[in-house]
Amino acid sequence: MIARPDGTKLRVVDAGAGADVLLVHGFGVPAESYSLVQPALVGSGRRVVAYDQRGHGRSTCGTDGIGASQFRGDLRAVADYHDLRDATLVCHSMGNFVALGLLTDPAFRKRISRAVLVSPITGNSSKGAPSALVQGPLIQWGLAQRLASGRRIGSILAAQSLGPGASPAVVEASRLSMAAIPSALGPAVTMLRKESVQDVLPDIDVPLYVLTGTADRTTPSWHAELIVARAQDARIDYLADGGHMLNWEAPEHIVRAALEEWVD
Repeated sequence: MIARPDGTKLRVVDAGAGADVLLVHGFGVPAESYSLVQPALVGSGRRVVAYDQRGHGRSTCGTDGIGASQFRGDLRAVADYHDLRDATLVCHSMGNFVALGLLTDPAFRKRISRAVLVSPITGNSSKGAPSALVQGPLIQWGLAQRLASGRRIGSILAAQSLGPGASPAVVEASRLSMAAIPSALGPAVTMLRKESVQDVLPDIDVPLYVLTGTADRTTPSWHAELIVARAQDARIDYLADGGHMLNWEAPEHIVRAALEEWVD
């Protein structure tokens, strides 16, 4: 556990040996959302650091509450505590919003050599995403979690975030994750709806590999395309029929991106 000044305690997993990889998960899910990615990277000779963001999984939330600056301060603390060097940063969903806003910070930037951005959200979460517009308030009210707790209705709800070819196991994992979203994360829904990282993108000089699914209705491809259009060094790949949970739907693509030297 890493203790933060406001009383937050961050649960961190540090596994493997080799070049550093830092995993930053998305909204409402813990580090276990990388359950198919993390062991593959460790098995490929990487040291992988993953953590539960505040209010997620086994990490607590202290007196400063939930917000962009708090999430980013936690991310910086994890990188510093584990003395990451020349790390590959891998982010999913809200993890991108958190990390992109920190990549212009010199102290954090010096630890990162490149970044893999999966199903990214840059803010303005309701734009082009009717499902996010509806699900956000339902999550804040706790209704989405209650609906997701039932297998039949919950599976239908979870499938809205997935591509058409998602396996039953992925649908079930997504349903269980939705049912377990802590109600205390309501402020993060507001943060993602009202804030944006678009203004800092031109100042990011880290090489970025952006992966987005063509069937992602939660964070549609305009987020990924905005990053590529504004950041200094970014490329994009589209995964045909991929949904939002690419870390479960297509983990091999994320592992390959984290391992391959795609930076010229």
